[in-house]
Amino acid sequence: MGLCLPVPVTTPDLHGLQYFRLLGPLFDHLHAVGTARDRAGNRQLFYDQYATVLLLYFFNPTVTSLRGLQQTPTLAQVQAQFGIRRTSVSARSEAASVFDAALLHAVLTALGAQLRPHLSGAEQAALASLTAVDGSLVPAVPRMLWAVWQDDQHRAAKMHGAFAVLQHGPVHVTVTAGNASERAELRRLVQPGGFDVFDRGYADYDLFQELHDLPCSFIGRVKYNTVYEIQEERSIPAAAQAAGVQQDVVLRRLGTAHHFRLLPQPFRVVRVATGKTDAHGTPEVMVLVTNRLDLDADLVALA
Repeated sequence: MGLCLPVPVTTPDLHGLQYFRLLGPLFDHLHAVGTARDRAGNRQLFYDQYATVLLLYFFNPTVTSLRGLQQTPTLAQVQAQFGIRRTSVSARSEAASVFDAALLHAVLTALGAQLRPHLSGAEQAALASLTAVDGSLVPAVPRMLWAVWQDDQHRAAKMHGAFAVLQHGPVHVTVTAGNASERAELRRLVQPGGFDVFDRGYADYDLFQELHDLPCSFIGRVKYNTVYEIQEERSIPAAAQAAGVQQDVVLRRLGTAHHFRLLPQPFRVVRVATGKTDAHGTPEVMVLVTNRLDLDADLVALA
């Protein structure tokens, strides 16, 4: 069996260089970060250059390894455009601990402020601040001892993200061990005055009340067989019917009378047919709980 060697990266393989006309100035303030320890004055890799090379990695699926990442700065176009010189694998590995990733938050914030919504009219006005919150497992290498997931043999990090839906951009991200609580991270991610949407993994009636009290608007999916007591049954207009809405009710209680008190204020349940079926051929219905009593049911379904 022959040895499969990595394919060298060439200038025609690189994509995304044009984006650095916008990104370059946002990295300028990072240049001196981490240089205090360089008493000899011979540092060859700086934070702004390191961030640039990492972005080139994400822009280019042909770069698949640390060796490929090391090769990128050897290309004449990269050297000329970014002033980056070739550095050793050890220096590039060390950079992850020398350069504080939290400092990139300001860059993300600056980019996020330039995003513009992609809807208009009533949808834009009603859902302008809608933020989707979710968690995703990311495989971790065995030496990441903190990233225990199922057991000592299974390791994964979990990325918890808040994503501005209409602007199509990230709002906030945290990283935890794979077995960390998504609900606990949601409590850290939400902001007063926000409008958050999340799936069944976050279903927690106490959490719903906390979000309302923050105050924060929310739409959360719950299980199909969720129990609730109805205070008011609302009519379903044609637009809502077209969006798949089957039921729109205001609640006096969420959960069973044995386990949950009457709500201090009404919540709302909107049941929406998705047009899909499960493994047994049963039509799929989303059951959505929200504190937005003012929002048209079709917009709740859209969110």
